[in-house]
Amino acid sequence: MPDSEQKKRKARTIIPIPKPDDRGSEDVLRDESTQYGDDAEIRLPRRKRTDARVPIVRKTEEDTKPESGEKPKKAKKSPKKAAAFPEVAPKRKKKKGRKKRKTRRTLFELMSATGTEGLFRPIRVFGRDIRFWPLILLAALAFMAVGVMLNNSNLSITDQTVTVVGLPEDMEGYRIVVLSDLNGRRFGDSQSLLLRTLNGIKYDAIFCLGDMVGKSGNAQPFWEFIEGLKNPEKVYFICGDSDPGPYLSSARGTEGVLSKLILEDWILGAIERGANYVDAPISIPVKKSTLWISPATMLNLETVSTLATWADQTEQEEDGVRSGIVDDYTHLPITTYRYRLAQKLYEAQRTMSASDIHISLAHEIPSEDFIYTSEDHNSDTERFLASPELILAGHYCGGVWRIPILGAFYVPDRTMPRGGWFPEQTSVNGLSSVGEAQTYITRGLSTNGSVPLMPFRLFNAPEISVITLTSTLPENMLNAG
Repeated sequence: MPDSEQKKRKARTIIPIPKPDDRGSEDVLRDESTQYGDDAEIRLPRRKRTDARVPIVRKTEEDTKPESGEKPKKAKKSPKKAAAFPEVAPKRKKKKGRKKRKTRRTLFELMSATGTEGLFRPIRVFGRDIRFWPLILLAALAFMAVGVMLNNSNLSITDQTVTVVGLPEDMEGYRIVVLSDLNGRRFGDSQSLLLRTLNGIKYDAIFCLGDMVGKSGNAQPFWEFIEGLKNPEKVYFICGDSDPGPYLSSARGTEGVLSKLILEDWILGAIERGANYVDAPISIPVKKSTLWISPATMLNLETVSTLATWADQTEQEEDGVRSGIVDDYTHLPITTYRYRLAQKLYEAQRTMSASDIHISLAHEIPSEDFIYTSEDHNSDTERFLASPELILAGHYCGGVWRIPILGAFYVPDRTMPRGGWFPEQTSVNGLSSVGEAQTYITRGLSTNGSVPLMPFRLFNAPEISVITLTSTLPENMLNAG
């Protein structure tokens, strides 16, 4: 061997092989390569580049330490990636979970109005950012709902003094409870709240002005009210526009009491419980004086001609029944009942005296022309009921929805200016005058069946009106004099 070649081999640096305890996995690979020749001729194995987002599990020295007598082996690739990289599968689940949490956070930001790009982003009011305004709005609506529930369940009592010129001394301080538009509603179990309130009021009569049953036809709440009173005979009621009847479409039969043959069940049930149905003038004795109450529909009926008309109609139908006409047989009980009402009207017109007090009951307040017409009748030459000193009505329910300070903004009456929109408040509730007659409209207990879009009362508590009759002039009239 040439000398030059030996010198080169002597000059080559010999790398000492470290002991197994002092070397790492990478050094093992390097030293192993030197056993088979020049390390420059063998390429070191390169680690496979992995995604930076995937966590790399590093092996410790104990894991890489070869056993005695064994050479370190290279890790074999597994045919399944999940086994070689167990962290890949959980990686996808984490992504999904992270996405869901992000969606929830976005929804919370929208509802809490903390986001700047959401639908409910903060609004600026008076130079300030108002955050959480959707939650504030929901809280306000919830507060309003609770207020509406309390408003609809509480009863208010309105005292109204009515001056009647020429009022007999026996009727001084006569107190009348006015109810209207119950519409089959209950105030407590078996009307306990309504009855408890009335039992705390001193009164001489109770006038119910219609729609006490309503469109539902459920008469039980009205009957419970009558049954719970100590003196049900003091109740006088009329039929409203939403109440069933008052007459049946066909009579129950041809024999028996006429009222039981033709009147609706809810009316008969109230009569059986002690109440008085006012479909003709009724006189109420007050000590030595007399108070007359009548349905407003009879104010402008000429008593003699009305009596003659129904007498002729009854006679014709009786002849038809004898002739075998089926329609006359069906309608004869109703015609006969109306003939009896005409007789009561005629007798009341003849019996009324100038010293008697007349109060007319109406569900919907009559028009001014109707009231003026009733005042223009001359009792000496014409046979009409005397003009009433007071007309009581309901129906409007105070407008159902009322605006604070302004009052009702709509009532179902097309005869009013603007079709009932923004009416004069004196024509919706309270005491007013039309000619020589006075009118009083109560706000009632429930809602108006003619306006289904207003299913509850707003800023309008159910009302029990208590009217006190007096002959004393009010203070404002005395001061004006």
